[in-house]
Amino acid sequence: MDFNQLHYFIITAETEHLTLAAEKLALSQSALSRSIQNLEKELGLPLFDRDGRGIQLNQFGKQFYQDALKLMDSFTNSKKELAMLADPDFGLIRLGFTHTLGFSLVPKLLKAFRVSHPNNHFEFHESRTDELLERVQSGELDIGLAVTQPKDPAFSSFPVTTEKMAILLSKDHPLASKKQFDLENLTNETFFHFNRETPTREIIDQFLLKRGLVPRFSIDGLEIASILGLVEANLGIAIVPESVAPSLAGIRTYPLELKRTIYAIYRTQGFLARAPKAFLEFLQETKIKTDL
Repeated sequence: MDFNQLHYFIITAETEHLTLAAEKLALSQSALSRSIQNLEKELGLPLFDRDGRGIQLNQFGKQFYQDALKLMDSFTNSKKELAMLADPDFGLIRLGFTHTLGFSLVPKLLKAFRVSHPNNHFEFHESRTDELLERVQSGELDIGLAVTQPKDPAFSSFPVTTEKMAILLSKDHPLASKKQFDLENLTNETFFHFNRETPTREIIDQFLLKRGLVPRFSIDGLEIASILGLVEANLGIAIVPESVAPSLAGIRTYPLELKRTIYAIYRTQGFLARAPKAFLEFLQETKIKTDL
């Protein structure tokens, strides 16, 4: 059974006349008759009562007619939805990103993309890098934005932008009045840290290790929202991407000679619809910067 057969059956059921149905379908009467007979054979039941004067739907045909209408309607809607998904101007883009990118970078990227692609739809997923990569690899996400360049050949990636890191402390902190922050002061402070084995954490650890800096007391395993809240409450200090700082009024930042690179990540193999491809091309061509 295929959808052409269903269409032929529906027209024949509505006319209850093979000659008229064949004319509407631009088929020969014999070809239409064979299609109906093949459908009845596949179903194992007659759909029409036949007499010398013509054909008429029987009880099986009347029931199957209702089911056929539903199947054709579902098929038509599915085709429309798939066409929209594949359309670069209206299609869906499933984008994932790590927690710190949602404060500034992702909104700026989307705002710039909307200028040339105002009708695209997005689905977002915010998570840690390891989960993000799993979802990209499984096909649940089209594109991931993260602070890592996967070595696994299953992924392709390219740099989107770099962003500066900064010391973060409350405006109520005694050191907040100083024009510059002496990194040696880190050794006397409570330091709020990202989860271990995350790319941003590794970048910060390498920065501190290279300078021989060990905070007096370090609290690990935090996400960016918790870090910002704790720093704003003047319970300690942190090193975070500079772009997240403007979201809080009670925070003072001191830029560091430290940057991190944001990568766009997607599957090397596998189907990628035209809308996500358009977004990737946008990222590659514009080389978005954090001061967008």
